[in-house]
Amino acid sequence: MRKPLAAILRVAAGIAVVWVIYWMRGNRYSRLYPVLMSGIAFSLFAVSLFRTPLVERFARRMGERLDEAGVRYCRKVTVAWTLFLAIHLAVTVWTLFLPLRVWAFYNGCLAYLLMGAMFIGEWLIRRRVRKRLS
Repeated sequence: MRKPLAAILRVAAGIAVVWVIYWMRGNRYSRLYPVLMSGIAFSLFAVSLFRTPLVERFARRMGERLDEAGVRYCRKVTVAWTLFLAIHLAVTVWTLFLPLRVWAFYNGCLAYLLMGAMFIGEWLIRRRVRKRLS
């Protein structure tokens, strides 16, 4: 995708998100916010698998010089995040039909703990992989 078109799409997506947040304010539909955010995150990771994986982009922006093994690792991590986010999205949609306290517990607490565990787990695995490859 050309850069000007990508920039326009990012701005349009940002405006859409702000509009949806404003529209949902004080409304029972505000429970859809986690579904929207999870759907966007899942889409970004999933679409990136058909181009340069998102984790590889993050690594390169942080100054990493990736060899072929590093590129393969980044793809695997992107696949792992895509699967995690697909499951998370499904659970987030499911909680819409559950009592508010269950929805709030998952979307306000448990989801963040699971994402944190995923980050920490990947960081620990990455350290071992780096040590093994060097």
